[in-house]
Parts: sequence; structure tokens; C-alpha cells
Amino acid sequence: MPYYKLATFLCLLSIGSSLLLAAPSPTPASSEKIDVPIPVGIPVLGLKIPHYDENGKLAMAFETESAKKIDESQIEMTFVKLEVIDKEGDKIFVELPQSLFNLDTRILTGHKGALIKRSDFVITGDQVEFNTETRFGTIRGNVKMVISTENNLQ
Repeated sequence: MPYYKLATFLCLLSIGSSLLLAAPSPTPASSEKIDVPIPVGIPVLGLKIPHYDENGKLAMAFETESAKKIDESQIEMTFVKLEVIDKEGDKIFVELPQSLFNLDTRILTGHKGALIKRSDFVITGDQVEFNTETRFGTIRGNVKMVISTENNLQ
């Protein structure tokens, strides 16, 4: 991975115990609303939600152990695994034990811990807010980041 991408990422670090995240390509995958075909108030187990860009290419995929629509715009989810793919094909993985996803704003929030990883870094923290459209996020509380170079990647 080129070092300019890593340098760009590191420029987004904020002061204190929070960290800002951004995929190398901040352009939105699609401005369409994500369709989640589950009824309001009924828990669903094993939900998988793919989301494709305007060219029909997979841009993002949600996988969750359980999900429940609170209303037409919010979904509570447990054990979420989110895979985001940028235009260069790099994948960012987000894992949250509990989360809330707003279908209107396309913001995924988690307050019970977070794990974010890509081939060149792993970040953990207590809270995360990730905009799935802009690919911009913030992680706060007990933030730990481990950066890998190309020499020590397997």
C-alpha cells in the first residue's frame, strides 16, 4: 500500500482520545437509501444486507446476528460486521457488538466497543460513529491503533 494513503489517514487523527477515520476515497458509494426488508418491531436473526454502487459493484455489506427496526428509519443490531470496499478495492472491516443504524442519515453508531481494521491498520475504541455514505467516522474512548507496514504484513 502506498505510504501517501497512510499519511493521508494519519493526518485525520484528532487530539485527545478520539480518532477520525476516512477511507482513501471519500466519495459516496451511492446516495440511494439502503433498503432493509424487515418489518418494524419484529426481531430478525442472521440478517445480511449488500449495498451496490451506481455501477452495480458491491460497495458495502452488512452482516448481523440480530436486527430489529425501531421505526422506519432506525435499526438496532447486534454483532454487526460491516465490510466497506473503496474504489481501489481496499476493504475496511467494522465490527460492533451493539449498534444503531439510521437509514435516512446512513450513520452507524456503536457504544459498546468497536473494532475497525484494514490490511495496514487495526483500531479499537469504546464508541464509533461511521457515515456509510461519506466513509467518514469518529472513534472515541480508549482508542488504540496498530499500524502495519508492508514489510510485516502477512
